[in-house]
Amino acid sequence: MKMKFGVLLLTMFVLNALVVPGAFAQESPRPAGLGENNAKAVTPFKMFDNLYYVGLDFVCAYVIQTNDGLILVDTLFDSFWDTTAKGMQAVGLKPGDVKYIIITHGHDDHYAGLKKFKATYAPNARVMMTEADWALMESTLQKAGAEAVAAKGVARDMIVKDGDELKLGTTTVKMYITPGHTEGSLSLVYNVTEGGKTYQVFNWAGPTLQSPEIPVMEKFLASTRRIQGLAKDSQVWLHSHPWSVSFFQKYEKLKARKAGEPNPYINPSEIPVFLQGRVTDTEKRIAETKARPAGAPQRGNRGAGN
Repeated sequence: MKMKFGVLLLTMFVLNALVVPGAFAQESPRPAGLGENNAKAVTPFKMFDNLYYVGLDFVCAYVIQTNDGLILVDTLFDSFWDTTAKGMQAVGLKPGDVKYIIITHGHDDHYAGLKKFKATYAPNARVMMTEADWALMESTLQKAGAEAVAAKGVARDMIVKDGDELKLGTTTVKMYITPGHTEGSLSLVYNVTEGGKTYQVFNWAGPTLQSPEIPVMEKFLASTRRIQGLAKDSQVWLHSHPWSVSFFQKYEKLKARKAGEPNPYINPSEIPVFLQGRVTDTEKRIAETKARPAGAPQRGNRGAGN
């Protein structure tokens, strides 16, 4: 990466102040100019004793460290297939220690690096995804043609059902299907530690709408209301894209914090505020759509990679 990490973050802070035009520019919109075509790797870092960031400026990937191996959450684009592995190595972890790979949903910025990563670094790792999003991934690749299937296609492995738990060593990851972003978007709940204290993470894998269709918006609304209950005891709020949660702003505070100061990723007060904002916004969109005359144009979506 040619651009220094600090310069990249400063650029992102400026962009965060800009609102991107578009129907689904909800709260915490994607920064202007940041997208799939210009995504960049960033310096990997340790968030908590047992949680690391190995993703991009555009899309997240996390590593949960347990006492019996590693859990990788998402594998990025095909062109960044080894970014997660290099990130692990940079923070002292071994990619070969990955026992499970959780794909949070079936958009290619989350799964496309899977096949090469698994074949190169962790051939025995188990892959986990929901039934609906295995199907979404397969359908997307098939539509793209035989070459895409050969390059990125992975045979179905573990199918996650709502409420399933992944236990590795003394770590438990609870998994909930929260449709709306995709039909099978998978949200995760697990514990992290720091300074001898334990904090609960809620990672919402699909915090943005992807369709103006009423049934999809209603599913998204139902998921958001459900998460209000599921996340009520969480202190750390993560998403699958960093701009939704001021992710890199928190990282800058993490680097600058002094002894005794709290970890900036511990911020339980932001969770109910974010969720209520999504509820209010989605209710408004549904009401506006229902009130629109038949045949009137619908507000478009912002793309599958959000």
